[in-house]
Amino acid sequence: MHDVIIVGAGPAGLTAAMYCARGGKKTLVLGNVYGSQQSMGGLYENYPGFPDGIQGIELSERMLAQALKFGAENQTEQVEKIVNLGDFFRLKTENWQYEARAVILAMGASHRLIGVPGEKEFTSRGVSYCVHCDGALFRNKTVAVVGYGNGAARAILYLANICGKVHLLSSRDRLVAESVYLERIKTLSNYAATFGAEITAILGDQSVTSIEFKVGNTPRSLKVDGVFVEMGMRPNSELAEALGLEMTKGGYVKVNRLSQETSMPGVFAAGDLTGGRMQVATAVGSGASAAISALQYLG
Repeated sequence: MHDVIIVGAGPAGLTAAMYCARGGKKTLVLGNVYGSQQSMGGLYENYPGFPDGIQGIELSERMLAQALKFGAENQTEQVEKIVNLGDFFRLKTENWQYEARAVILAMGASHRLIGVPGEKEFTSRGVSYCVHCDGALFRNKTVAVVGYGNGAARAILYLANICGKVHLLSSRDRLVAESVYLERIKTLSNYAATFGAEITAILGDQSVTSIEFKVGNTPRSLKVDGVFVEMGMRPNSELAEALGLEMTKGGYVKVNRLSQETSMPGVFAAGDLTGGRMQVATAVGSGASAAISALQYLG
C-alpha cells in the first residue's frame, strides 16, 4: 500500500512526486519519463533558471532524479484502470496492480490529429507529431507543417535549420504565436505559408509524397517528403472519465484551481490534463499544489 500514486511522468507528475516523497509519504510514479510531451519538446527557453535554455529530456531527467532522491519510486508501466474501493484506490496495469490512499492524475495531453485519409496510414512513414524526434530524417528535403500557434512556430524554426524547404499549411488566417518566434520566422529564406488551408488527404506509396488541401473551393496539392502535425493538444482523460470524475465541457478534468482537488475525495489532478495554459511552468505549479493537497488529505 502506497500513500500516493501519481499517474504520469511529465513535469506535473514529477513535481508532485518530489513534494510527496519529501513530505515523508510512500510515493510511486507510474509512467515513462521519456514519453512525456516535455521530453519530446526540444529546447525550452522560457523555463526559469536556465538562461541558455534546457533540452526537455534533460529537464525531465533532472526532475525524476530529484524525486527519486527524496525516496519516490518509478515504474514505467501504463495504468489501464483505476478503481475506487472506498478507503483506498487500486490501480491496474498490464502486469500488476498497486494500491494507494490517494491518487494524483497527471497523464497530460496528446497531439490532436488532422483526421484525413492517409494520416494514420503514413504515421512513422512521413507523418510525424514530433519535430525533435523525426526532423533529422528529412535533412535537405521538403516538409509541410500543418497547424497553428506556438507549436507550429517552433516546428518551423527547428525544421528550417534541417530541411531544404518548410511549408506552413494553416486553417487560420495568420500565424498567432509569441513575438520572438514570429521575428525569427521573418528571417527564414526557405519558408512559405499558406493560410486558410483545409487539408483533405495525405498521399504516398512507401512513404509520404504529397499533401492535398483546399483554399476556399480551390483544390491544391503540394509535393512533400514529410508532414509534421501541430494541431494543438487533447487531454489524455480516459482514466479520469472511467473513474467517474467530473469533466469540463472541453473534456478536461475539472479541478479546484487552488487545491487541484477533483470531484472525488482522495483524487487530485494537475498539468495539461486539467487544461489551462499548458506550459511546463504552470504544470510544475499545479503539480506542487496537488501534492500539498494530497499531503493534507493524508494527514
